[in-house]
Formats: sequence, structure tokens, C-alpha cells
Amino acid sequence: MIKNKKISLNDGIEVIKSELITIPSKPGIYQMIGENEEYLYIGKAKNLKNRVTFYTKPKRLNSRLTFMVSNTKRMEIIITSSEMEALLLESNLIKKFEPTYNILLKDDKSFSSIFFNLSHPFPQLSAHRGTRSIKGEYFGPFVSKRTIYKTIETLQKAFLLRTCNDNMFKSRTRPCLQFQIKRCSAPCVNLISKESYEQSLYQAKNFLLGKSKEIKENLINKMYEASNHQNFEAAAIYRNRVKALTEVTANQNINIPNINDADFLVLKKIENKVVVQMNIIRNGSSYGSKAYFPNIGKNAIDVNDNEIMQAFICQFYDKNVPATNILVNQNPKDKILIEKLLSKKHGIKVKIDLPQRGKKLEIINSALKNAAENLNRKIFEKTSNKNNLNKIKTIFRFENDLNKIEIYDNSHHQGKSPIGAMVAFNEDGFSKSLYRRYNINLEYNKNSNNKTEVHNNNNDYLMMEEVIKRRFKGKNIIHFPDLLIIDGGKGHLNTVLSVLKKIKVKNVEVLAISKGLDRDAGRENFYTKNMNNFKFNKDDPTLFFLQNLRDEVHRYAIAGHRLKSKKALLKSPLDEIVGIGANRKKSLLEEFGSAKAVGSASLEDLLKVDGINKSIANNIFNFFN
Repeated sequence: MIKNKKISLNDGIEVIKSELITIPSKPGIYQMIGENEEYLYIGKAKNLKNRVTFYTKPKRLNSRLTFMVSNTKRMEIIITSSEMEALLLESNLIKKFEPTYNILLKDDKSFSSIFFNLSHPFPQLSAHRGTRSIKGEYFGPFVSKRTIYKTIETLQKAFLLRTCNDNMFKSRTRPCLQFQIKRCSAPCVNLISKESYEQSLYQAKNFLLGKSKEIKENLINKMYEASNHQNFEAAAIYRNRVKALTEVTANQNINIPNINDADFLVLKKIENKVVVQMNIIRNGSSYGSKAYFPNIGKNAIDVNDNEIMQAFICQFYDKNVPATNILVNQNPKDKILIEKLLSKKHGIKVKIDLPQRGKKLEIINSALKNAAENLNRKIFEKTSNKNNLNKIKTIFRFENDLNKIEIYDNSHHQGKSPIGAMVAFNEDGFSKSLYRRYNINLEYNKNSNNKTEVHNNNNDYLMMEEVIKRRFKGKNIIHFPDLLIIDGGKGHLNTVLSVLKKIKVKNVEVLAISKGLDRDAGRENFYTKNMNNFKFNKDDPTLFFLQNLRDEVHRYAIAGHRLKSKKALLKSPLDEIVGIGANRKKSLLEEFGSAKAVGSASLEDLLKVDGINKSIANNIFNFFN
């Protein structure tokens, strides 16, 4: 983080001038680097020499660029074969190094799609996120998890497609609960022919392609036909399938002339705060909307809107597949170059347009109103968060400003499935990309003399010590926080302070929160190294704020513990035996019925199982006995 200190613009210009001697007139990337190897800015250029020369002209630099150049201590240059390659590399490097003066899209997780896995005779229906490398058909992207799972549930009800994985499909000997509740046709036990299943699959795809009207009419006809033959049970099933389709399509249809697929991107900026509101339309239906808040920096009032739109499109569509039409209220910088890049990267023809009239402009204007509301709400939340951080600093007499807080908690059940958890918070709110969970095992923990010590996993102090050590001495260390909040009492506080002192971490404050009398919310005790047993009034807003931080890490820790416990329950002892893979495990379970029965078997009985030789039989017998 760049600190406020006396800086010299001339010094930075001299550094850049010295680099210009060797910079060629070719396309590529230039990287400005400050003190402590901090990345200040990463940019691309069609002509590196011309572009970098621009930074040596003080009169042409705005306030943001003046700060940037003044702090530059050295530069790195990467030459590329084309401007398009430079643009792609620039986006990747910005995400990797997060330079201070670049526009950063923090929330860049890829959206999920509905996926039909065509590698199986009876394709599975599922949600998929990430690269589309598996053979099959993808429909999306969907903005929210709720929307995609609701759509999958509808497809199950309407077309009776399987959602189970291939291993579960292979192991079934009778229909599962999904068949009983009329959400699957049970292809696993041959209750539907391959041809009939393919017909259902074809209808499901057509539904996702926007052909819901024809499908509903077909189901309605079948419903009346069944009713006329007094097959009322079948008629009721068709009725429910029609109802499911109607519910999911009721509010999704959007009529835009000559366009079925589009991404609407609307940018709204107030001083140095910006929002990009995205609406996704596929096959004439709305797949949801979402607001993004790119970080444009504190000295970025003079950043141009076209630069922000360029940065957003390049970073967002690195992981997400764009629509063939990207409709915007602000054209991005290097628009034609970006169109070529997206078309080449995703294998589709992508066009970026600025609507001037008609239905497209109506949607843009509607999205702009939503963008303004979301940005105003974000500005209010940010102001409120900043005030709360300042109040904590004042109340507990911390020396430094609080820009980032990390909150820690542990979760286990009598020492089983222990998990350490950390959540991060700053003036923008909770930073979910920085959340971390730590698997803990203290039973065989090496001490400073490299000797193995046996501990109990329900020792909360040792668990906290383990988590803090791993957080601050890990390989991929993220920026240190200004304050640690620990869910615990004075003992936890002293443990954490001791660990930080041993590993020589300075300028990080620690605040411990212990539950009050009768574990009643509002009676919490607070401890720091300089304050003992501080209490708030029950209606103090700062207390509510701190409780919210503690509750979030508590939720995150418990969720991790439950997930770990669930995995432990599903794990079989056979998985721990050397030489036992999926096929041998299946043979053993088919022969003996359970892992417990395998453990009771004799060597002679084990040798009778297909695929079990003498060596493997000895491994199994010795493991259990």
C-alpha cells in the first residue's frame, strides 16, 4: 500500500526516461513498479516507445498519473507479437498482481450454466461452472445459483431427467427417491428406453432454447388425452409438468426484435465510485442481472468511462462466455480490438453496440436506473462501514487506521472434524474472495525440536495458534490486516499475541470477543493488549457491527465443519487400504455387504473375491486386525 509521504515527480520521470533508451517501437506490456516491488500499473500498447514517452510529459499527466509516475522506481517491459496478444496478457497480469492504479474487478467468478453430459447413454442434467471442456451441451450463463437450481428442478419435474452422477447411476439396483416423487424416469434400472429418454432430453433442450410454447401445448394435449381415457393419474402428472414450465417462464420472456442473445452492460459513475449493471438474455429469456463494483482507486476521479468499460469487459469475459451481442451505454476503449479478442478467445462472433433507439435502449435506460440505485446503496454502505471502522479504532485506542479486518473462529465437535476459519472485511464489506478455511490436525503435531507431540483436537488455544501461524507464514500470503478479531476470551488473545510476536508480525492489532453471562448476545466481553474486559451498552450500534462480524465467521466455520463431518461419514475404511481402488472396493462390498463385514472376514474368504490376490488380502486383513 502506498503511504502518504513526500514524493518527486521528476524522480519518477527520470526512471522512465532511463528505461526509454531500450524500449522498442513494438506492441507489448509495460509494468510500473514502486517501492517494495509493489505493482503500480500494468498497461498495453501498440507502440511501447510512444506510449511510455507519454508519461515523461508532466503537463499531460492528470492527478492519478502524477501520483503513479512519482512512485515509480523501475519498469518491466514484455514484447508481444500483436496488440491483441498484449491486451490479453495485460488482463491476465492485472488479475495476478492487482496493481494500485489499474481498474480491478474483484468479483470475477464465472457464472454457472446448465449442462447436459453427452458422454453417457443417458445424459445427466447438472449445473456447471468453469471451463467448458467436458463433452456436452451448455445453456446459460445464469446469474444466481437460486435461478439455475430452480430451472434444473423444473426440468426434472417436466422431463424426468436424471441428476445423479455416473457412479451412483451404475450402482443402483432399484429406483431412488427422485423416481418416487416424479422427478426422474429411472433410466438406471431400465424403466425408460433410451429412445424415450432421448426424446425427453430433446424437449428439455428446446425448452431452454425458448421453444416453451410448443412443448407446453404438447403436454396439454397429452393431459386431455389421458383425462378422456379416464387415466386421471397420468393426467395429473402432465398437469404438474405444465404447471412447472409455466412457473419458470412466467417472468422470463423478453421480446427484443431481431435479438435472442445479449449481454447488457450499463456503467454509472459518481466521482471515484462506479457500478457496472449487467443483464443477461439468452434465447429471448432473462437469465438474471447483477451489479459489479470495480475498484478504480482513490485518485481515479479522472479515469475515463471508456477505460473502465474496457477493463470490465476484458476481465469479466476472461472466465465467462459472452453473448454474440454486447449492448452498452458506453463504448469501451479499443472497441474493435476487444471484439476481435473475444471472438478469437471464445470461438464466436462478438459485436459491441451502443443502442440509440427502440427496445434495446429501453432496457439500457431501465438498467441505468437500477445501476444508480445500487451505486447509491453501495456508497451508503461504504460510508457506514468506514464510520464503524473508525469507531472501533477510537473505542479501543488503536494507533493505526483500520482498513482491513480479519475475523477468526474454530469449529469442531468433541475434537472431531476440526476446522479453523477466517473471514475478511473492509470498507466495501465482506471480501468473500479472501475467506479461508484451515483443516486442523493436532494429534500428530511437530514441535520446534521437530519431535512429534500428541495433542487433543479439542484444544481451542492450540487450534487458534495453528491457524494464525499458517495464515501469517503461508506460501500464498495475502496482504496483512490492520486488526484481528478472535472469537474467544483473554486466553485466546494472549495466544494470538504470543504467536504474532514469535513470527515477528508487527503493526497488527488484536481484539478478542468472549460470550457474556449466560452466553447472552449483548453481554460480550472485549479484550485487547491494553484494555481488559470492556463492555458496550446493549443498544450500541458498534456492538451490533462487531456481533455481525463474529456471526459471519461463526457461520463460515460451522459450514466448513459440517462439510468435513459429512465427508468423514461418507468415507469408507476400505478407502484407506493400500491397493484398494474403486473396482476392488465394489467387489468386496458386493461379496460381504459392508466394510464391517470385510473386516471380520478371514484370509481364505478374502481370497475368494474377484481381483483380490494374496498380497492385497494380507493388506486388508492386517489393516483390520
